[in-house]
This record gives sequence, structure tokens and C-alpha cells, in this order.
Amino acid sequence: MQDDASLRHSGIAIERIVAGGEGLGHLADGRVVFVKGGVPGDVATIDLVDDRRDWARATLVNVEVESPQRMEPTCPARRSGCGGCDWAEIGAVHQLGLKADIVTEALRRTARIEHHPMIGASVTRNGYRSGVRVVGTANHQAGFRRTSDDETIAAGRCEIAVPVLAEMIESITIDPGLEVTLRASVATGEVTARWDERLGNVDGLPSSVDIGSSASLIERVAGVDFVVSAGSFFQSGPQAADLLVDAVARLAPELSSARAVVDAYGGIGLFAATVVSPESDVWVVETSRSALADARINLDERPGRTQLVRSEFGKWHPTRGDLRPEVIIADPARTGLGRPGVAAVVRSRPEVLVLVSCDPVSFARDAALLEKEGFGLERCEVLDLFPGTHHVEVVSRFVRAGTLTA
Repeated sequence: MQDDASLRHSGIAIERIVAGGEGLGHLADGRVVFVKGGVPGDVATIDLVDDRRDWARATLVNVEVESPQRMEPTCPARRSGCGGCDWAEIGAVHQLGLKADIVTEALRRTARIEHHPMIGASVTRNGYRSGVRVVGTANHQAGFRRTSDDETIAAGRCEIAVPVLAEMIESITIDPGLEVTLRASVATGEVTARWDERLGNVDGLPSSVDIGSSASLIERVAGVDFVVSAGSFFQSGPQAADLLVDAVARLAPELSSARAVVDAYGGIGLFAATVVSPESDVWVVETSRSALADARINLDERPGRTQLVRSEFGKWHPTRGDLRPEVIIADPARTGLGRPGVAAVVRSRPEVLVLVSCDPVSFARDAALLEKEGFGLERCEVLDLFPGTHHVEVVSRFVRAGTLTA
């Protein structure tokens, strides 16, 4: 077993940030070390927590020389150790550029593609989250998980939550260890709350809060009202959804005139209701029963033919006789399309694929798979839908070989 002295290293320069949000530096013996909490430009003292032959992972002990990009977090919860905003120590003006660099490096290393993404927009740093998950502390307060372990800290006033949720988090009491998901509508002020009632109780919620898995609210994106049930996925807030809708529309102008479109991993029908021409045939392919039930309501008045399909996209096949989709919009989970999803794209033979990715490594892997199948990466744009965190959103445009596009 190594002693504490052999695990501590001083004078470690943080060179850049990698996918996952850790700083990268080098130990004296030349090995790469990944430092949680490191900011490019820092010189730091670190403790190794995972010491391998070719690389190591470490925690930050002390910053000897602060990076110009480093800042003191303003959120009291973060200063107490909240693990939610892991980039709270990085200045807001630097974050989008760092995220674009992460995507560029992922494409280079994973896909062997040299491509520099466009830097897009960011939601506002404070008050942007309309959905928050809290956990009961030992003192029955609403809290968050700490960065360093699974312990909880009192949330206090959460700076990133929309005001109605920020106030609610401070006033409710929750049984210790119980996780509660709160969601608020920026458009209407409605609030839903969801937790496993077999595991504990929540007190202090206003009587107007709709509770349970069947609870729902109305949210507005790009001027369109959406029913969003408590069990359905929604973006970090309507600002984020607006930015995504705008980016997808700009990267695929063909959507305004396409005769047939697939909205893969289509959720509550966000893209089908906003960027797809109302006259187009559209397939919404989704696995969640809750999301599809919402989509049925949200897309009910579309004049074009709408088909809601409960299926994994990787197993989906167009029905014989259907129009071939000219555009596919795919917004998968963090794992990305993978081989099954790419195979579904290939057999559908669209002219254009718009891929929305929330993980740079899975995005790069998907880009490599698509290129092998004749879908070239034409351009991509990095958005910041979770400022103050390492999470990055990439909206990309792939074009099938031989296609003449706008």
C-alpha cells in the first residue's frame, strides 16, 4: 500500500480539460493525470486516488497558482460542496470555448475527423433550470449530493433553479435520503412534484403543486404550448429547448419543405411540433409511454400525417409504402445512436441527418460510424444548456453521399 506522501504531488500544471470535465496534467514521470476540479492554467497540489501504470486520477488539494479562468463560485451550496455545478469555478465567458475544444478533441481522437465546431449560444447562468432533483438531508431539509461522496448538504437557495423552485426548495421538508423531482413551468407557473411515496414523505409543498407520476404542466417553446408529464423527459428549461429548436432549424433548412421526416427519440414531440413543416408526414419514434402520450396531445392538431411509434429507434423500420424520410432528427440519450441507431439511419436513407448529442465521446463515435456508412459531417454547433457544468450539447448536420443540399 502506498503512503500518503507518495500519493501527493505538487506543481502539477493543468493543461486542458477533457471530456467528463476533468483537468489534464502530467506527473513528473510523464504519466497523464486527470484532476477533478482542475482549471486550465492552474498549478496545483493533488492527491492521487487511482494510480495506474500509464495514467492516474486525482483530486485537487490546493491551487498554488490560479488560472486566469478560475473564479470564486457565487453559489453558497457550491461553496459548501454541492456537486451539481462542477464548473462553477470556471468563468462563464470561458466555458463555451472549453466545451468546443472538448468536442474538437473528441472528434480528432475518437473519429479521426478534423472539424472545428461553431460556437453557439448559452442559456443564462442563473435561474435557467425548470427541473431540479433534491434529496432529503439528515435534518429533513431539501439538499443536494456532495462532490466528494454520497453525503448530502442543505441546498439553501439554488442559483440555477427558476425562482419558484428556488423558493420552494428552501421551504419544504423531506425525509432523509428521499429523492424528489420538482418541475416548474416558466410559461404558467405550474409546478409538479414526483417521488416514490413508499420511501418517504415531503411536507410544505403548496396545495397548487400537482403530485405524482400522472402530474403534468404546460410549457411553451418557440411559441408552441406543450403538455409535459412528470414522467416525461424535458430539457433543462424552456431556454434550452428554444436554443435546440433554433439550431436544428438552422442546420436543416430542408425541414421547412420536406415531405417526410423522422423525429427519432422524439419525446413529447418537441421538434415535430416546432421545426417540421405542418404539412409533412412525420414519424415520432420513442420508447417512453409517458412521452408518447404527451406527444399524442401535443401533435393532435397537425394537418400532416403523424405516426407515433413506441420502439427503440435501432429496431424501427419504415413501413412498406411509406414515403422515404428526407430528413431524420435524432436526439438520443447520452449513449448516442450506437451501431443500432446508425443502422436505422442507413436503412431509412435520408438525405440529411440532424444529430443532437449530449456527450462528446458518443457523438464522435457516432460521427465515425456514420462516415463509414456514407454520411459526412458537414457542420456542427456547440450549445451550453448546462452552464456551470461540464455537460455539452452538440447539434450536427450529416449529409448522405451524393446528396445535393441547401
